[in-house]
Amino acid sequence: MPKKDLVTKVWIEEGCIVCDACETAAPDVFEVLEETCIIRPDAMKVDFTKPRTQNIEDAAEECPVDVIKFETASFEVSAEEAAAAEAAAKDSEAVPSGEVDPAPSPAAASPVAPAVAAKRGVAANPGVAADADPTLAALLTTANARGGAAMRERNSAVIPDVVAEWRRVAPEKLPPDIRHARTLEIAAQSAAKEQEREQKEKTDPDRRTVIGSIALGAGWAAFGGATAISAGPAFTRFLMPNVLEEPDPKVRVGSIEKYSEMPPNDVNEDFKPQGVWMIRQEGQIAALNIICTHLGCIPNWLPNDRKFKCPCHGSGFKPSGINFEGPAPRPLERFKILEVEGQIIVDKSKKFQYERGDWSNPDSFVAI
Repeated sequence: MPKKDLVTKVWIEEGCIVCDACETAAPDVFEVLEETCIIRPDAMKVDFTKPRTQNIEDAAEECPVDVIKFETASFEVSAEEAAAAEAAAKDSEAVPSGEVDPAPSPAAASPVAPAVAAKRGVAANPGVAADADPTLAALLTTANARGGAAMRERNSAVIPDVVAEWRRVAPEKLPPDIRHARTLEIAAQSAAKEQEREQKEKTDPDRRTVIGSIALGAGWAAFGGATAISAGPAFTRFLMPNVLEEPDPKVRVGSIEKYSEMPPNDVNEDFKPQGVWMIRQEGQIAALNIICTHLGCIPNWLPNDRKFKCPCHGSGFKPSGINFEGPAPRPLERFKILEVEGQIIVDKSKKFQYERGDWSNPDSFVAI
């Protein structure tokens, strides 16, 4: 049996200008909407596209922006089908440009065009003979209607079946061309609603005045209520002395025995939330400021490595607070520390810097 290349898949790329050429050539394959054209659901099947190969090829050839694409595969056909296809090809080549073949072959004609035109309610064009090529008749009828088939469908009271069917499909399952059309449709609907709302506000000043008055009144009521609630405490605060309230800089960190029992070069982090590290050195106890001397980050005490390590820029400090690695320019600072009746008190209002020789000051440590 002879073989022939038949269309197995057809699609529309972006860039459609809605010229109606595709729907005219193959109305049962293509559906023209207001902003673009789509592939009808039935035309997504191979068995549907194969017998309409000639119409699909004609639509692709007539597309002025070349966005109709299709794939073909070789199939065995009967001798009659092969002869009809060959005759159709010869007929299309024999018709000069601008003339109509008075007797088009059955394969070249579009048998669905009259049915589609009848469904849409399109009247027959008076300039076309009754026995004219249905494809030409549909083309002339569409050309005489402003906006073509898409505009007629938009003005129709009934949504076309193909559009209604695609609207029931989830967006992620739609073909690219249908998804693009759906996006344009939703955007157009949103713009129309926004325009309608703005127009209504412009033509209804009384409504805007009432709403504005209500909103203004509610705002003043809220302000009055807040003022009434806060007026009492605020007035009382006004009569009181303007004293700056700051936390007590002195921190009680426990008994001297607690730190005397620590091994040398050990660190106690119990008061890190208060900004203090208690350290045990040879013959003394000291209190370190936890703020890194580079850019103000807070280092971490690494007991296994026996050092303070800043997570921001890698500065390292020995258990005594002396810097030995990274960008930190100087050691950690010490706070003033004193013993009162066996209890250690750290005074954060006074700091001592190693590079100035302040660590030799008796207030910078407690001897044990």
